[in-house]
Amino acid sequence: MKFVYFGYDFMLPAIQRLRKDGHELVGIFSFECDNIFNFNKQTIALAGKLNIPIILSKPQDVHIDSFLDKNTEVFLSAGYKYKIPSFDESQAYGINLHPSYLPDGRGLMPTPTIIMGSFEAAGMSLHKLTQNFDEGDILYQERFSLSNTETVETYSARIAIRAPEFLSKVMGDLPHYWNNAEIQDESKASTFPIPDNNMRTLNWNMPVAHIKKTSRAFGYFGSLCTLGNQQLIVYDMDVWEEKHNFPSGMITHQETRILVIAASNGFVCLKNFQIIQDMD
Repeated sequence: MKFVYFGYDFMLPAIQRLRKDGHELVGIFSFECDNIFNFNKQTIALAGKLNIPIILSKPQDVHIDSFLDKNTEVFLSAGYKYKIPSFDESQAYGINLHPSYLPDGRGLMPTPTIIMGSFEAAGMSLHKLTQNFDEGDILYQERFSLSNTETVETYSARIAIRAPEFLSKVMGDLPHYWNNAEIQDESKASTFPIPDNNMRTLNWNMPVAHIKKTSRAFGYFGSLCTLGNQQLIVYDMDVWEEKHNFPSGMITHQETRILVIAASNGFVCLKNFQIIQDMD
């Protein structure tokens, strides 16, 4: 099948699997990436290698129409942040890979909320594209069972590892999955807001398990904290429970690359962090 990919480097192994299966990639839509936390260099390189168009701006009707005129059969979205213009499903299939077990966990970035407690939403779903994000009929989905040490990185890796076989299975018999798609039960739906700085902020008055969970939920994206007159972004830490008499938030030990902070029921050892603001 001729298909257009909407996304970035994260899902490229799945795209290459589809090409290996015999599907033809005829175009790519991506977006500007910082190439620190999200990347599209390989995506751009693939478009150049195949001599196919790549569009980094928001997709317009004219873009979609141009691919429909070339007999494109599938528009496949995975990790794409822009709304894709509508088109008649009699012209082509429109599908989106979402990193939750829908209808739980709708939203642009559900993973931190899932890790911080909404475990029932853990999974991945392939659904029909609609003009309302993540509300389309479900073609296929799988649940995840989360570990007590789950991080944003391990959760994302689960998606990446499963995606090639997941998409290969559906694309290999897409008319069947499309015609048997299940309507989402709105009574069971939940939408997770895009995480804000408040959600990312470490609270030294909380138990160390909660502080560590916040860190696991944001990983290399970074959680935030305040120490004295400085604001830090934290990428990695260790914690342990221990009774003590230190005030919460006090620096109890400091080395060149390590800070140990007192929390309500133990200590937090910051191992990878940087100062982002002096508040004097």
